[in-house]
Amino acid sequence: MNNDYELNRHKKSDAVKWIVAFALIAVLLIGMSASIILAANNGKDNPSGKDESTEETIADATDDEIYPMPRAMSFTANTLAAALAEGQTVDVKIKAIVSPYDAANQFVDYSVAWGSAPEHGDEPVTDYVTVTPDSDGSATATVSCKQAFGADKIVVTVTTRDGGFTANCTVSFIGMASGMSVTSSAVTPVSDDNRGTYYQLGTSRTYTFDVNLDNAFHEVGSKNLTVSVGGVGSLYFGKTYTDSMSGIARFQDMELRKLSAMADRFITSAAISGTTLTVQTGSKLVENYYSYYESDEYFTGSYTYDSYVYEDEFGLTVGDKISDDYEGKAKSNTAALPSCYFTITVTDTVSGLSESLRLWLVSSVSGVRFEKSELSF
Repeated sequence: MNNDYELNRHKKSDAVKWIVAFALIAVLLIGMSASIILAANNGKDNPSGKDESTEETIADATDDEIYPMPRAMSFTANTLAAALAEGQTVDVKIKAIVSPYDAANQFVDYSVAWGSAPEHGDEPVTDYVTVTPDSDGSATATVSCKQAFGADKIVVTVTTRDGGFTANCTVSFIGMASGMSVTSSAVTPVSDDNRGTYYQLGTSRTYTFDVNLDNAFHEVGSKNLTVSVGGVGSLYFGKTYTDSMSGIARFQDMELRKLSAMADRFITSAAISGTTLTVQTGSKLVENYYSYYESDEYFTGSYTYDSYVYEDEFGLTVGDKISDDYEGKAKSNTAALPSCYFTITVTDTVSGLSESLRLWLVSSVSGVRFEKSELSF
């Protein structure tokens, strides 16, 4: 009796397990079917459709390659100027990818329109960019840039004839510069046979320069300006000890240094804001330079460090040792100094253009007075 009861109980348990298993399988199948239906309907319920464009960005592609329709493309001023000079446009071939690949109706239509808030919106967009399919309904089309359109955006749209699915490509004009100059209305450059053309900047002063960028369309909308400071030439610097009683200075530890490694001591700041370059100069001339000085422990003399090795016309300066060749190094500096200069280089990383200024420091005016404060007639 008990055996029959246990057998029936196991049969009922097995039946319940099978029912639960079939129920779970049914739920999964229903979920998968719903997902397939939702995926198939994606785009039909959305007026804009599903964007099938790729993540790729095309920048100034001008060869014969056909590109899968990207989300963005751009034309540059330099390439467009070259094309217009030959009476041509800049063309890029794109191809819309209709999915699934075996869809019976692969026909599409292309259109072009201004993006949001365009400056050129009062003019026909086709005066600037056109899109021409290879044939009626063809998925392959040629996007042509006819003239510069500044910072505006133009949108190329492809729409499937079956289902109305869409994909968009945003077209930009990169108005990169094709020419650069750096000028100043406050200071005039000078020229000589050694430094060439350069600016004489006074010590402890601030100067501004204008960075001028241009291209064939006079529309430079894309730039990224950087600035660097350097130097040309090498000079001797060393340590001096000057005796307070005799006034005799002795040079030691003299070494040849590149001005490029010391430029920040003389051009203390160079920065760009917008298209304005601001330059600040240090307080010392190269030929008078030393980094700092201190008295000796007995206050009988003083040390200077990083001093320019100069020729002393009064004969009060010598080398600490005969082997130091103070006179030879001082004469070397005198000969090299007229050809030395500092540089400030402005670079536009977008176009790759750069412009360098040559600079040299001269003494600034620090005051004015009359030799006599009274006049009598």
